[in-house]
Amino acid sequence: MRDRLQIQDIDAMRRRAGIDDVELRQAIRGLRVGALVRLTLLTGAPGAGGETLSFRITSIRGGAFRGRLASRPTSAGLSGLRVGRALAFTESHIHSLPRMRAHPDGERPGRTRVRQSSAANRLALPTPEGSP
Repeated sequence: MRDRLQIQDIDAMRRRAGIDDVELRQAIRGLRVGALVRLTLLTGAPGAGGETLSFRITSIRGGAFRGRLASRPTSAGLSGLRVGRALAFTESHIHSLPRMRAHPDGERPGRTRVRQSSAANRLALPTPEGSP
C-alpha cells in the first residue's frame, strides 16, 4: 500500500494571514494539462516542515487536479518519493507556479526573433552644425 502524502493547504494559510493572492488565483484559472505547479508536501514528522516540489499537471476537472512529481525531493522525510509519482490535489494546494526563465537572447520560447542587419541597428544621430 502506498503511503498517503499530506499536501499543505497554502490557500488556507494565506487567508489566515490576511493575504489575498489575486494574481496566483488568476494564473491557476489559466492552467492547462502539461503545466508545472509547485506544491508543498509535508513530511509528517512532528515539528518538521515540508518541501515545495514541482508537479506536471496530467488532468484538470474544475478545481481538482492530478499531476506527476517532476522534481526529486531533497528532504530525508520525502526521499522515498520518485519522479513520476502521481498525486491528486486542488487549487488550494498550489503554492506557486514556477517562474519562466529568460532565454539567453532575451527571447521567450516559442517566439521567433527577427534579426536586423547591422546597418539597420545603427542610429542616425544629428550632428552639430558645422560638423562633418
